[in-house]
Amino acid sequence: MSDGVTTRAVRLVAAGEPPPRAVEDVRLPAPADGEVLVRVDYAGVNPIDTYAAAGIVGDTARLPRTIGVEGTGIVEGAAEGAGLVDGARVVVTGSGLGLLRDGTWAGGLVAPREAAVEVPRELDPTQAGAIGTAAVTAHEALHVLGRITADDRVLVLGAGGGVGVVAVQLARIAGASVVGQVGSAAKADAVAALGADRVVVTGAGDLVAEVGDFRPTLVIDPLGGGFTPAAVELAAISGRIVILGVSAGQDIPFPGRTFYRKGLSLLGYAGLVSTPERRAAAVRAVAADIIAGRLRIPVDEVVPLGRFDDAIARLRDRSVFGKVVLATQQ
Repeated sequence: MSDGVTTRAVRLVAAGEPPPRAVEDVRLPAPADGEVLVRVDYAGVNPIDTYAAAGIVGDTARLPRTIGVEGTGIVEGAAEGAGLVDGARVVVTGSGLGLLRDGTWAGGLVAPREAAVEVPRELDPTQAGAIGTAAVTAHEALHVLGRITADDRVLVLGAGGGVGVVAVQLARIAGASVVGQVGSAAKADAVAALGADRVVVTGAGDLVAEVGDFRPTLVIDPLGGGFTPAAVELAAISGRIVILGVSAGQDIPFPGRTFYRKGLSLLGYAGLVSTPERRAAAVRAVAADIIAGRLRIPVDEVVPLGRFDDAIARLRDRSVFGKVVLATQQ
């Protein structure tokens, strides 16, 4: 791939529900100073991609735009001073990809240098394509905000989701004990196989009863809604709750008295304001754990680029365990 090459890309034409989008041919520009040209081979599918398509996040004035906030590929052109050589495998994430500028659901893209993190060539590319968003979120929620130690007791809500499957494993790698919550019995055995000491199949209403005497010192909460107040009830004295999503509802009935009497900390993770340095450190740490065999990102399905609507549908019906990845060269 070189300057002037045309690539296939999933283009968002206008924001809305359902969002008008289609696979189209796009001419890639030459990389400017501090940019790299990447031949993308795999790209993750994330809830934020559907939010961007609906106009909830991202710049709706910059349309049409290629969707996709994470992916992986091979550098095939770097402007002077970019610090990467042709042939390097990179994970691309952050810096407005898919939100403020063209993203990863394409055969190639031009990205800012800080959005391209070099990873070892032996890293499985399908795993690499799924690192940039959910895995980075899990790493930062546990290590940066949660300050996890081997003495922690960790409750991972939504443990079968993209963040949850990585959070369970990272907590175990850190030496902590882990209880995972899933909403479907079909995912329970798979979460247990990732290293959870116990898995509870329950909704928000029965979470406190199902978790029982386990008093988490750290809760990873990508759900919000009724799950967050239940986490407050369950949390140990001086516990930390990291909230990073509200897929169960953004309006949270908060038990304030219980919260302050326990001396709890509620921490919000915002990937959109994470620094490039933090993202790069998280990508490299997760990649090292995958290569060493300590961690794997369950890739539920690899879908050809032309079938991107199927991937989105699977995400929305919550049938995915872990991640769906687009094969962008197919």
